[in-house]
Amino acid sequence: MIIVVSHTKGGVGKSTISFNLATALRATYNIEVIDLDFQKTVTYINEYREEPLTVKGFDSDEAFKNYIREDSDQRVTIIDVGGFDSSMNRMAMVVADLIITPVSDSSTELLGIMKFEKILKEMSAVFEEEIGVHVLLNHINPQKKNLNDVKKFIEKTPLFTLLKSSTPTRALYDKALGRGFGVLEYEPNSKASEEMQKLVNEIDEIIKDKING
Repeated sequence: MIIVVSHTKGGVGKSTISFNLATALRATYNIEVIDLDFQKTVTYINEYREEPLTVKGFDSDEAFKNYIREDSDQRVTIIDVGGFDSSMNRMAMVVADLIITPVSDSSTELLGIMKFEKILKEMSAVFEEEIGVHVLLNHINPQKKNLNDVKKFIEKTPLFTLLKSSTPTRALYDKALGRGFGVLEYEPNSKASEEMQKLVNEIDEIIKDKING
């Protein structure tokens, strides 16, 4: 089972989401993380953990292909894809069982996801199958209640499916990551943890449906 957290725009929170999902889902699944981001954020954060995640990286497309060939329902692999376009990143999206794309409500991010949509269309045409993503509203202002504009933009695109969960901006994410924790581990009763738990539950249901389907 392969989950890819992907967007061609950097700074959208891919590594934060990847790390928090990995630390939360490891209680239920055999979790491995693939760090394809050139900044290696997940790799470095993992070094602070007393009980490290299994985090891997690949120097070549062939090595990555060999790993993918060993994919099974006995393992959930979370792939943190860097904010750039490459053959390895596209390969990850092609083989993914689920692609999560974090997006905020800023105008620059909406322009970024339009560019990402073009890449998805190109890939779908090449591989003759629809390559769609589940969009996560992330880095949203917690005080902003009306997100109808960004939701309409996402929902009108056939390749995008909007997740019910959202992860607003919370200072606790940086605080927890700086100590090698996911927010659910660091402060389980916080607002950030409540929101993250909803996302974890939603992703868990998708995983179960795909494994059992």
